Amino acid sequence: MSVIIRRINEEDKEAVFQLLADRWAGPEMLLDGEIVDASSLPGYVAYAGNELVGLVTLIKRDSEWEILTLDSLSRWSGTGTLLLNAVVDEARASGIHRLTVRTSNDNLDAFRFYQRRGFRLERVAQGVIDLEREKKPEIPLRGDYGIEIRDEVLFARSL
Repeated sequence: MSVIIRRINEEDKEAVFQLLADRWAGPEMLLDGEIVDASSLPGYVAYAGNELVGLVTLIKRDSEWEILTLDSLSRWSGTGTLLLNAVVDEARASGIHRLTVRTSNDNLDAFRFYQRRGFRLERVAQGVIDLEREKKPEIPLRGDYGIEIRDEVLFARSL
């Protein structure tokens, strides 16, 4: 079945909330010490039939956009790339020349995904996730591949 990518709209809100709850322990994300409700952000959904199979949420700033979440429920299917391409196309059409994304130091699959799509490692903020865990204790101590989650890594792409 083919995947349809479209902007998030009101009728997606419940499914978006549920995906964020399942994949991120809730829609509340810590960003620079502040809570951001990812379920209220603009972005794109990916549907295969009536099933939500992917989501990307964005923080749109005047000079750059930041990807807050990007999820594909069927890894290696191309859904993540389709979602990212929708963001890139909209950003370019809106005159935005830079995209950023942050991830944790354990997320080696995200490192691979973003770098293969033109993002470059820009900054490592040591200990950021240790501090965030004080405000959001449900952040796990270990993540992918058993790696301790401690640092935040910023990737950026010029458009």
